[in-house]
Amino acid sequence: MQKRQITKFFCLSLGLFLVTSCSKNVQPTSYYTPNYEKGGQDRHDGLGFQFPEKYPIEVLKGDEVPAHSYEEIEKLSITDELPLTKDQTYKTTMLKRGNDENQKRELMNKLVQRAQDLGASGLMKVNYKVFSSANSSGYIISAVAFRYVLKPLGSNN
Repeated sequence: MQKRQITKFFCLSLGLFLVTSCSKNVQPTSYYTPNYEKGGQDRHDGLGFQFPEKYPIEVLKGDEVPAHSYEEIEKLSITDELPLTKDQTYKTTMLKRGNDENQKRELMNKLVQRAQDLGASGLMKVNYKVFSSANSSGYIISAVAFRYVLKPLGSNN
């Protein structure tokens, strides 16, 4: 009788150990956002990481510069301003502004396509800004298209 209890305890302990050790690196996270219509907070669950986006050309974020010699081709930008929609406001209070992640990804894909059409090797100084007023909301996404160049032999630049 006692041997069964020890075996059962060992199996449960081993199962608990395997579950906790396997899920150590990928832990779900939760965050809360205010719900202005119903009051209180809405809980959102998700993983604490995002999969990196792959583009056919190099995309440098922030102040990163290419590691090799390059020349700037052209500054590219996409801008739009739209009137506020009903889901963006509640009782004259703005609830949401800007674009969601999918819309930003589409904008970035358009910017990459424009750079490819110019023959660019990549984009640098990628910048996304959101602006809003009492009646409208808009965005500006901009980047500088660049092309890698070969250095002449013997030059230090």
